[in-house]
Amino acid sequence: MADNRDTERNALTVGKWANLFMAFAGVLTAWLSRSDAMMVDGLYSAVNFVSAVAAARIGARVGLPPTRSRPWGHDFDEVLYVTFRSLILVGILVFAAVVSGLKIWTFFTGGEVPELVFGPIVFYSVAIVIICLALAFNYHRAYKATGKRSALLKTESKAAMIDGALSVGAGAALLSLPFLEDTPLGPYVPIGDAVIVLVLILAIIWQPMATFRKTLADLAGVSAPGDTYAKVLRAARDLAREKGFRLQRAAVLQAGRMHYAAVYIDPEKPVLAMEIDEFQSELSERLENLIGPTRAEVIVTARGQLPASQTLLPKNG
Repeated sequence: MADNRDTERNALTVGKWANLFMAFAGVLTAWLSRSDAMMVDGLYSAVNFVSAVAAARIGARVGLPPTRSRPWGHDFDEVLYVTFRSLILVGILVFAAVVSGLKIWTFFTGGEVPELVFGPIVFYSVAIVIICLALAFNYHRAYKATGKRSALLKTESKAAMIDGALSVGAGAALLSLPFLEDTPLGPYVPIGDAVIVLVLILAIIWQPMATFRKTLADLAGVSAPGDTYAKVLRAARDLAREKGFRLQRAAVLQAGRMHYAAVYIDPEKPVLAMEIDEFQSELSERLENLIGPTRAEVIVTARGQLPASQTLLPKNG
């Protein structure tokens, strides 16, 4: 666990400073080139920088033992981070869409639209694409090295790829605008930058929206995916059978890389508290190997299955 945290922290540190550089470069390029697309790219990198700072702090706490103030640990911090990060990205994209829409409105109502300066865009696009590809590779390498369980690294890897794609698309599209001067689209070249921004937004906004929907389900306490639920139920049933207990039911939640499993059993005989503790320890070990980090709780009860209206059903099943 300590090695995984170090690997994650190192990857996030590299990403933090790389995104800070790209944020300044994007804003500077936007100012020099008068391009809204470059401004969106720079703001996206700025969000990635702030996110990397927050992610490093959160990653150091995930998996730590519960405390009096945090009786369930800090695992939901990871889900909160991914949720709000997605919302911020959606907000930036919506803001960029409004700005581009206003530029298009200004053009068609006879207002003046600044002419683009293409020189800075060339250097910026090439440099940013190289940096983003290197970052995505570094995040993915760290994600695999930590057992593919870090939602932080997975999210940052996708963000780096999106940032790179944004830079490639924006740069290539902007640099192609001068070639349209002598075509029927020539009169609309001044708003080509705004149109490119809108197209890029439509192409990438689905990613943070999809992430937001998933993490919102985790925060709402929706049951873990069906395959995860089935593995927990099978492991609990097998262990209960070995111990001579009756398995009543199970509930499974997921918070980022951590799972929460509540297993309800009826011993059907007198037992010592120590036997229940041993059951919990063995179940936790089995679930760790099956689904990853898990906080398992065992509840002794004589109640059987819940009524149909209260049955704990897994997501997607």
